[in-house]
Amino acid sequence: MRMAEARITLGVVAARQGDLDQAVNYGEWALKGDRQSLPSLLMVSRELAAIVNRDYANEAAGREYLDHLNTITRAR
Repeated sequence: MRMAEARITLGVVAARQGDLDQAVNYGEWALKGDRQSLPSLLMVSRELAAIVNRDYANEAAGREYLDHLNTITRAR
């Protein structure tokens, strides 16, 4: 779980530096981890989701990441 949270943090840093591809890669990597507490992970993912939504919602990679998060949120 700590690794997943660290990946989300790295994704936030990448997004703030303008690197959407790297941000989304870290975000997806975190979501696909084996050991995770989904409620906690979704809470931590909010910051990355907010940045992606604000700055990259019009880009395909940004939309796909946000759609994936929404799908996971609805499924739980």
